[in-house]
Amino acid sequence: MDLLKGSHIPQLRHCWYVAAWSHEVPVGKLHGITIIGQPVLIYRKQDGTLTAMADQCCHRHAQLSRGRLEGDDVRCMYHGLKYNSSGHCIEIPGQDDIPERFCVRTYAVQEADSWIWVWMGEHDKADHALIPSATGPDDPRYHMRSGHIDYQANYLLVNDNLTDFSHIAFVHENSFARGTKDTAVLQPRVQLLERGIRITRWNRNQPSRHNDPLHPVADVFMTYDFLVPGVLLMFTGSYPAGTAEAVQLGSPGEREPFAATFTSQAVTPLTANTSRYFFCWGPRSEEHKANPQIIENLWQLAHIAFEEDRQIIEAQQRNINLNTNAPVLSITHDRGPTMMRKVIERLHAAETGQQ
Repeated sequence: MDLLKGSHIPQLRHCWYVAAWSHEVPVGKLHGITIIGQPVLIYRKQDGTLTAMADQCCHRHAQLSRGRLEGDDVRCMYHGLKYNSSGHCIEIPGQDDIPERFCVRTYAVQEADSWIWVWMGEHDKADHALIPSATGPDDPRYHMRSGHIDYQANYLLVNDNLTDFSHIAFVHENSFARGTKDTAVLQPRVQLLERGIRITRWNRNQPSRHNDPLHPVADVFMTYDFLVPGVLLMFTGSYPAGTAEAVQLGSPGEREPFAATFTSQAVTPLTANTSRYFFCWGPRSEEHKANPQIIENLWQLAHIAFEEDRQIIEAQQRNINLNTNAPVLSITHDRGPTMMRKVIERLHAAETGQQ
């Protein structure tokens, strides 16, 4: 599986994809999204429970998300076919007989941690235990904001970016890096998980973003799990300068950070060369209460940095699309992206019986 060389990129079906933030799908709204090339419609019934089905009328394949809700049913606004929340057509204007085959596929859907998750495999194989336990804006421990960005790029390129933070020193030299090259020098620790990888690293002597006169410079510890298909769950703690050396670049253990943030992010492949990147980020609630400006500073910084990522990744995709057959070489920092791609390959092989 090498996107850079143009070979086939497997799409996992037996996993949960983030389809929307919970607040994006209120009662009364039809929400359409494409996931791994499949059109999906999500909406809430009158009692607030979620329904997910193919966003594709069985008659002429019009988008049901362009239709209208009638109670818990959805009507296609091309020729008027109406479907119930189980995906069965229950009305065809001008026709009394409705064959059983007039239906659309439904998907398992679950709401957790402020996200709406859709299982793209067979409905009866949906394993709710495989939904990653994220930290979202509804978690009282943190004060977060949320958003999403669309990429004109394959999701694996975004995944690679998130599993190799050495790029921060260069892509983000005017935002996250703040002039330090530490992220390109210190190697992170990368551990293999059953459905992803775990990365831990220190960045030493970082200018503090918290306007703390006692700690103008900090050692920053980052630890995150990156799980299929592209879910990042990261804790970042700021510690007094010298902490990284004191723990020999290991875990800070019981040491209490003077500031901390959490971010949950998810990369959802829309089509072969488009992706949606969901994210939330924020400080601990007590820190926000003491200084509400922190979230403003973080959010402004995040939008600058995320745009820097988008521009370089979309440019990378444009080069890949040219199919130049140029060689692709690896460096030490590729360990995270390589391990994550191997996890996806292994799970895809298990799905398709190729193991």
